[in-house]
Order: sequence, then structure tokens, then C-alpha cells
Amino acid sequence: MSHRFGELWTVQLGDREEVRLIVTGDFYHTLYNDNVLTAHVEAADLAHTLTAFVVDVGEGQAAMIDRISTVAAVRLKGKVGDLPEAQLAAVRGMIATIFGTTG
Repeated sequence: MSHRFGELWTVQLGDREEVRLIVTGDFYHTLYNDNVLTAHVEAADLAHTLTAFVVDVGEGQAAMIDRISTVAAVRLKGKVGDLPEAQLAAVRGMIATIFGTTG
């Protein structure tokens, strides 16, 4: 299964599916590429209430860039969209601020 930074995927978590934003980048790799880092996606108003590190992903939802978890790649079920370039730049900037990365 192929995925890349900035894509939105549905993720199977037990008996429910959630939309997550792929934020895996060059700073995170596993030996067998079996995990990805994903930012949690919530209703935009809730996301803005919970954190300042938010990027709109459309349809009234927003990704919380400081709410990241590891997800096994086999749990990725289907791609549901891509972020536009301007939003990708915002996500990269937020990640750099939160985690002290560059690039």
C-alpha cells in the first residue's frame, strides 16, 4: 500500500474507521516501513478548541498536528484526499515547530 505525506486516509481502529492525515516524513522510518505517523482529524470547531496547531482538511474537519499517533500501515483502508500545497507547507511548519525538525 502506497501512502505519502499530506494524504488523508481512513484508518480501521477496532470496530470504527477514522480519517487521519499522514504526517510521516524523513524524520520517521521503521525497519520494515510497517508504521506511519498520523495526525488526528476532528470537526474543525472542536480541533480549534483543543489546539492551535490545526490545518483545515475540508468538509468541516481539521487535522490536529500536535495529536499524532503511530498506525500500522495495514490499518490504512482507503485514501480520501490530499492537502493542497499551501496547507502542506503549514503542516511542515507546525511539525518543525513542535518537534524541532528542519526541512
